[in-house]
Amino acid sequence: MSWIDWVILGSFLTYTIWDGTRGGKQAKTITDYFLANRSMPWWAMGLSVMATQASAITFIGTTGQAFTSDMRFIQIYLSMPFAMILLSVTLIPFYHKLKNFSAYEVLEDRFGLKTRLLTSGLFLISRGLALGTIIAAPAYVLSLLLHISLPITILIMGFIATIYTMFGGISGVIRTDVKQMSIMFFGIFFSLFWILNQLPGSVSIGDTLYLAGSLDKLKTVDFSWDFSNKYTVWSGFIAGLFLMLSYFGTDQSQVQRYLTAKSQTDAQQSLLVSAFAKIPLQFTILFLGVLLYVFFIFNPMPLSFRTADNSSVQTEERLKEFADAESSFAALAKLRQESALKAIETRSKTDQAAFVAADKALQDLKKLEMNRRAEVLQTDLNDTNYIFPFFIISYLPIGVIGIIISAIFAAALSSIDSELNALSTCSIVDWYYRLHETKKTDAHYLKSSKTATLFWGILATISAIALGETKSIIELVNQIGSYFYGSILGVFILLLFFKRVSGNAAFVGLILGMIVVFLADSIFYNHVTDSYFFHSTFITSPENSGKAFAFLWLNPLGAATVVLTGLIYPSSQKSDKLVA
Repeated sequence: MSWIDWVILGSFLTYTIWDGTRGGKQAKTITDYFLANRSMPWWAMGLSVMATQASAITFIGTTGQAFTSDMRFIQIYLSMPFAMILLSVTLIPFYHKLKNFSAYEVLEDRFGLKTRLLTSGLFLISRGLALGTIIAAPAYVLSLLLHISLPITILIMGFIATIYTMFGGISGVIRTDVKQMSIMFFGIFFSLFWILNQLPGSVSIGDTLYLAGSLDKLKTVDFSWDFSNKYTVWSGFIAGLFLMLSYFGTDQSQVQRYLTAKSQTDAQQSLLVSAFAKIPLQFTILFLGVLLYVFFIFNPMPLSFRTADNSSVQTEERLKEFADAESSFAALAKLRQESALKAIETRSKTDQAAFVAADKALQDLKKLEMNRRAEVLQTDLNDTNYIFPFFIISYLPIGVIGIIISAIFAAALSSIDSELNALSTCSIVDWYYRLHETKKTDAHYLKSSKTATLFWGILATISAIALGETKSIIELVNQIGSYFYGSILGVFILLLFFKRVSGNAAFVGLILGMIVVFLADSIFYNHVTDSYFFHSTFITSPENSGKAFAFLWLNPLGAATVVLTGLIYPSSQKSDKLVA
């Protein structure tokens, strides 16, 4: 980057840190620190929820997802409007009536302290793990920019985010989030404009769509009933509904936004902002990834977007293999470009097939070479998360690079501090304050909240280093959540709709739900022998085998297990407490 971009990046991050921390200076109690004294307007909460989701993970992971695959990932969000409407008429009135700090406080009066603590504990584990990936996302950008190792960049980002969050409250988090959305929108739409502007003059928007469609990059829907397929219409509408209900209705990082609302109506309106804006936003970002793919048909593209790997594999004994691979890749890239231009010109089936074949040959070579490099370096290499950052620093103009990199970093910090704030809230409210027999002063609990933030920041940073590389950041976040979300949602379903279910039933159901989810995730299917078998999800699966259930289906499975267990257990007398 040029010095102009560095100045822009430094200035923007400095302002973001200042803006995020100044709200925390006014906090005298944990009500101020965690709930902003319940004074937030609906539009600020709605934009904050969107900013938390449209973080660095969205910029990096979603564009890379569409680049390497297609746009079917959008199907995961098909149920989002329905989920938001359901939450607006069920849990939002419930939370507003009780005016609690934590989403899990509501469980104690109905199901007892142990169910509250178990549910809160599962949230702490799941979000603590997921936070590692949120820290890792901007670290990929830093690694590309600064040419230093990924673990070092993770440590840098984790340290900055943790210190920043310790001195900011939820009001600072929301205020900062609102500002991030404007610059994120600028980054997305400028990138779209720039890609189309940099294509050859003879290549129109229609030609771009034709090439993308020829490669099935524009595929957005899949109606197959294949439970092992991660993204289908049915997994989006059915399994995705459970994921969205749990994430937006029972995840403290989201619920905490609604708890800061001035009124129930404001909380409901904040949900509707995401309900009708998220799908168009996600579609646009996925489409950006597709356009990037077409862009690199007509512009120089490296064999590996992880530019740091290019020198690391050039050991003396591998130098010739590396040079041969680069030469072959360049030749195939030129052939693909020529085939693309001819296919555009003639629009014949023959030339279209030739273009598709050239693209496949290029991608096959890339896959073989990346596998070879992984073998040399003794690590699992992929460059999905480096595609958009490479485009930014290689092709965008000076000044704009600094703005868009600032957007990615600022969005990442905003997402990180939101998660840390929620983790700290549950740690203090559900555990420390609840279990501490002798109550302390407000100043003590405020100090303890900041200490809890520091603890979770350190743990999340270590988690990010341990997780290391992943094929898709955006997938990993949803996958981690799917292990926990369904079962937690099941407890809240019992709370709202089955008033005679006992506390023991909810507690046992939650445990069984987690067990069933992890067992289901360990069921694999062999496509050759047409047989199912158990296999550890943490070990590479045998050849010709894969998971029988895609991670999205773990959500309804966990919820159903909890609800069925609650109904089977002996019922208790209907509770008059906490009736929604």
